[in-house]
Formats: sequence, structure tokens, C-alpha cells
Amino acid sequence: MRYLFLTVLFFAALACTTPNGNKLSFSSLNPQTDISPTAATASYEMYSWYNGQNWAYAIIENGAKLTSSFKQITEDDNIIVGSDYVKDKLLEMPRGTKIYWNLKRIKGFQMPEEKTVESIVGSAKKAGVNVEVIAWPN
Repeated sequence: MRYLFLTVLFFAALACTTPNGNKLSFSSLNPQTDISPTAATASYEMYSWYNGQNWAYAIIENGAKLTSSFKQITEDDNIIVGSDYVKDKLLEMPRGTKIYWNLKRIKGFQMPEEKTVESIVGSAKKAGVNVEVIAWPN
């Protein structure tokens, strides 16, 4: 009877460990981050240009439409004017979203000053949104 109790206890303890031997804890069963498939796989392209008065941005979902020209991208209905407003838009996106800040060698797109770029990327990162700057020289 004693061995039966020890065997049951052994298998109960074994069931409470992960495959790598670590014990499960309550926190490991309740992740604090959003791991939904849509958040983890969502990706966008972001473009920036100076419109003569302010910085303007376009954030377009990858695969939503073929973006091949400055005119096509800058005439989109969802243009965001102002660096503070693009930060707000990035904060609204789900955690895990990936954004590729892209210039695509298309004449007309520019990057704001480094301080502004760092501020936008840093603000997004705090919200769990990954902005990767892909800027090719003119």
C-alpha cells in the first residue's frame, strides 16, 4: 500500500512539470501577453513623406493591395498627418503586430529626422508593436 501511494505521488509530481523538467506555476498558465493568432501574424508597411507642412504617414496591411507608386500610396484614404498621430495609431494596434517602415526606392518617400524616428519606434515598442525601419538610400 505504501508503494502504491508513492507511485501515485511520483506520477502526480511528474504531471506537474514541463517537458524540460521545470515545474509549472500559475503564472506560466496565464500569459500576460496577447498571443492571439491575428496579433502574432499581422504585418503592415509604413511609408513617410514631408507634405510641405508636416510629416505624413501611410500604414498599409501587407497583402491588402499592391503598392507600387508614390501617388498610389499617398492618395490612400487612411493617411495620417503628424508624428504624434502616427504614434497614437501604432498604440491602437494589437501586441505582436509587425510594421515595416519602408521606402521601397520609390522617389518621394523620406524619413523624418532621426530623433522623430526613434520616438515613433520607441513608442510602438512600449505597446508591443515591432517597427522595423527598412530605408534604402536615394
